[in-house]
Amino acid sequence: MFSLSHTQTGLVCVPASLSAMNTRNCRHNCPTGFTLIELLVVIAIMAILAALLVPALSSAKVKAQLRACNNDLHQLSLGCQMYANDNGSKLVSSWPLGWDSYPVNPYSWCPGWAATDPPEDPPYGPAPQFSATNIYALQQGAIWPYVKSADVYRCPADYRTVDSVPVVRSFSMNSWMAGRSMDDPTGDSTYLTPDQDAGLTYTLFRKESDVRQPAKTFRLMDEDGSTINDSLFLVDMAAVNMVNDMPATRHGPSYELEFADNHVENLRWQMPSAYWEGGGGHRR
Repeated sequence: MFSLSHTQTGLVCVPASLSAMNTRNCRHNCPTGFTLIELLVVIAIMAILAALLVPALSSAKVKAQLRACNNDLHQLSLGCQMYANDNGSKLVSSWPLGWDSYPVNPYSWCPGWAATDPPEDPPYGPAPQFSATNIYALQQGAIWPYVKSADVYRCPADYRTVDSVPVVRSFSMNSWMAGRSMDDPTGDSTYLTPDQDAGLTYTLFRKESDVRQPAKTFRLMDEDGSTINDSLFLVDMAAVNMVNDMPATRHGPSYELEFADNHVENLRWQMPSAYWEGGGGHRR
């Protein structure tokens, strides 16, 4: 039998047996897949590409978390501003402790406890309502009516948990914002003792007009998980000018501050975080 085959000059007759034989030879001799060496080369190339891609993805994630953290601070800042607008220019307080029948300061920006070991501290509000993982504490804050999203109070890069439940707060407020005059050289005052302010060398800020340089006066801080506990960031004005709490290290080379004029800045670490004494955090 013969089969027809196309050539450049037209149709020719080819024996059917020869055509079948050519087909069988092609099946045996033509390559049908990758060789082992080719596969190894492809795998090596994929590994190199993955090694190049993973750091880029990691860097993108860090930058996205930083932007989100900055946005959270800005929203909290606006909440503080709206509180002052609605309360005769009085500043929302950093002072966390209650008095008389108040378990916490009802004028605190955000009462409650934010440390994980232990996850509660009764003087700062009874547990479990004011423990580190309870949104109830956020809802008692004076700026909650203006910032009612619980996620805003927690940095997206703050992975701390208690029994697999995330903590609810990552930020703290400058203790001199209607809070505590820590180690003022000539006096001592807190939110509860305005009559003692006259004896201070420095100003315990109670009203917007007290903050003479709002663009240079920080209000909110992204605080490190190793030192955060109550709602204020202790600023020590003793002669050695120490700071007892520690800015967050979760964003790599920078930490985040919100200022009294409502702008947010990323400040680069000038020295390693190890310069702060672990746990207690005195900076010399």
